[in-house]
Amino acid sequence: MFEGKKVGLRLMQSEDVWLLYRWFNDQRVLENLGSDHGYFCVSMDEEKAVVEKMLLDRRTLNFIIVRRDGNDPVGYIGLAGIDDRGASAELRIIVGEVGEWDKGLGEEAIRLMLEHAFNARNLLRIWLRVAEYNARAIACYRKCGFKDEGRARHDHYHKAAWRDALWMSILDSEFRGG
Repeated sequence: MFEGKKVGLRLMQSEDVWLLYRWFNDQRVLENLGSDHGYFCVSMDEEKAVVEKMLLDRRTLNFIIVRRDGNDPVGYIGLAGIDDRGASAELRIIVGEVGEWDKGLGEEAIRLMLEHAFNARNLLRIWLRVAEYNARAIACYRKCGFKDEGRARHDHYHKAAWRDALWMSILDSEFRGG
């Protein structure tokens, strides 16, 4: 487990499927993700299949974010599409417990993941995709050092309109302050 002041990151296990099932069936959580998940609820069987596939994927690291005081699960964070040769990966994060929003837990989880990605995995670049209207997430990513990289125009349909997504990234040297 990786530990910060407020949160720890523990490896996700197949038993954690119920957490992801609950989070990905909460419209408040899905509201700003800009993903297909937002259009209909997934079944427990569908979520089990997704989690098992994630756990078997050797190019993915999956963690559950837990509060240090009580060890309660609050979200998911992971690196997907880890490319050791290209030294890059995609960051994915969701704080699924709505009552835990705006407490800095996601920011600390991202910093812990970046430390692991750059120090232990020796990656050079971490990137992500975020819906243009997800102001809370964009502010958090910028606070963690991510830079705007581009825009995917009309990336997805949200609230009766085609919406853009932003591509952001952080380099190892930027994370280290160089």
